[in-house]
Amino acid sequence: MTRLSRLLLALLAAAMLGGCHHGSQTKGLFHRLMEPAPLRVGIALDAPPLAYEQGDVAIGLEVKFAAGLAASMQRNLELVEIPRQDLAEALLDKKVDILMTGMTVAEAHARKLATANPYLISGQVALVHLDDHKKLGKGTRGLTEQSVRLGVVGESSGDNLLKMLKPKGTISRFPTAAEGVQALVADTIDVFVFDMATNFYYASLYVDKGLTPGGTPLTREPLAWAVRPNDTALRDAANAYLAQIEKNGELQKMLERTIPFYRNTAYSPKP
Repeated sequence: MTRLSRLLLALLAAAMLGGCHHGSQTKGLFHRLMEPAPLRVGIALDAPPLAYEQGDVAIGLEVKFAAGLAASMQRNLELVEIPRQDLAEALLDKKVDILMTGMTVAEAHARKLATANPYLISGQVALVHLDDHKKLGKGTRGLTEQSVRLGVVGESSGDNLLKMLKPKGTISRFPTAAEGVQALVADTIDVFVFDMATNFYYASLYVDKGLTPGGTPLTREPLAWAVRPNDTALRDAANAYLAQIEKNGELQKMLERTIPFYRNTAYSPKP
């Protein structure tokens, strides 16, 4: 007999011997012991509109996914904010159960993590001024010209792309996407290359400043939720939840409601 089994039998015996008042207390303790552990979701709140803060509240697509997954598993949700550079370590150290934070499949696998099926085909997108869209928003060719001032977040996927393209123009590297976008607004760079969802978000936020996203994907980067390699039960549960919202059409609705411009680009599946 396991230790848990012995404890449960002791509680039941106490309930029968203790009368109605003590029995109700024991019953409450019994239910608390039997309640499933909360689903601890690791998240970095640095990637609008996928996961970010509004005031002191965590919002975004990944937060909605986390709530949906927890509900589908009949578990309470516990969001655990973690700096992006510490996400993989926190998962492997069992400080959280799953990462739902805009992580690419390639990044997860590079960090020795397993993933559920992708929920979104993302990639790098150019964010430009409307006047430059024809030249800089339709692929990589215009980005390599000597006169073009490029901006990326240092050591990001966009930075890796530019290293491969070897452009002739200048490259400014920023600590965050928000700082890169502000440089574009201030016209100190001509194009900011970053993740699709985030650049679409900033294009919507600064539409009055004349910003617009490129509609041509520069890379293809599936996004997925990450779990520990041996946690097949949670991976299967995540895949089952994803399959459910994909089948009933809720996934596409969530993507279109949350990611500006998504519906009319090459990233959005066509009916």
